Amino acid sequence: LLYKPVDRVTRSTLVLHDLLKHTPVSHPDHPLLQDALRISQNFLSSINEEITPRRQSMTVKKGEVSLPAF
Repeated sequence: LLYKPVDRVTRSTLVLHDLLKHTPVSHPDHPLLQDALRISQNFLSSINEEITPRRQSMTVKKGEVSLPAF
């Protein structure tokens, strides 16, 4: 359930990217779409940076046994 909001942001980022591709530079919304896309991408990057160390610490290499810490 925690991935659903992030998944929505990911999909919205893709939609913004496509919308920006088809919006003329002369259109008044073009700079706003660029800002929205930049903010969305920065948000996803920051989440990825936070999750990556946790994911790596939880990964068990093949052949190793992970014992719970007491």
